[in-house]
Amino acid sequence: ISMYVYTPEQSESIPQSCMDYLSNSLTTAVTTDGLAAQNEYLTQFLLMPKVNIATKNVLATTQQQVVLTLDVNLQVVDNISGTVYASATVNLKGVGTNETKAYNAAFRTINKSNAKIKGLVSTAKEKIIAYYEAEADNIIKKALLLAEQRNYEEAFYLLSMIPSQCSKYDNAISASMNIWNKYKDISCSKNLEKARAVWVANQDIDAANMAGVYLSDILPDCSCYGDAQNLYKDIMAK
Repeated sequence: ISMYVYTPEQSESIPQSCMDYLSNSLTTAVTTDGLAAQNEYLTQFLLMPKVNIATKNVLATTQQQVVLTLDVNLQVVDNISGTVYASATVNLKGVGTNETKAYNAAFRTINKSNAKIKGLVSTAKEKIIAYYEAEADNIIKKALLLAEQRNYEEAFYLLSMIPSQCSKYDNAISASMNIWNKYKDISCSKNLEKARAVWVANQDIDAANMAGVYLSDILPDCSCYGDAQNLYKDIMAK
């Protein structure tokens, strides 16, 4: 199970560098639970913060101090359906000689030990697992249909999203292996035909090297591996 920390445009005027700091703090907070994804395309779940300024005071002391109190609303959202799985509001306070330092001081206090973040993560994990328990069969069916249409990469992606905590995980692995066996044989045939076409067109060292690139992608347990080896021997002989 993973989620990507996505910081949408904020209604408050907050420096981008501070929002990046907030994103890093949140990523660190959920990484220890194995929830952080490094890329939004590797998961359909997003952790989205929205920052509201509760109070902002400037203290005119010997050295100016900016005091901020912030309400950071956190939501775990399904990026496909828009469903909100969990939400929590974390209250933060930061002090600095300017606004940027005050924001960063506030965001620095975000960590896994925060009770509200712990509760958010726990609730999100439970509901995400419940989602996959309910939808796993449909996801597997869709993946198998995509494989029949030769959309193998999308099929593998869908199946890879089913977490190991789901009771249907073994079914997803079994479906993946069935799709893989079909995929590697089709891929084998395509690579063999490309190698043959290159070699027949121009039987020189460049053609041999290009054909070798295609042949190197053919695995020993593929159905056309023997034919690939025969072509390799013909090229070597030439």
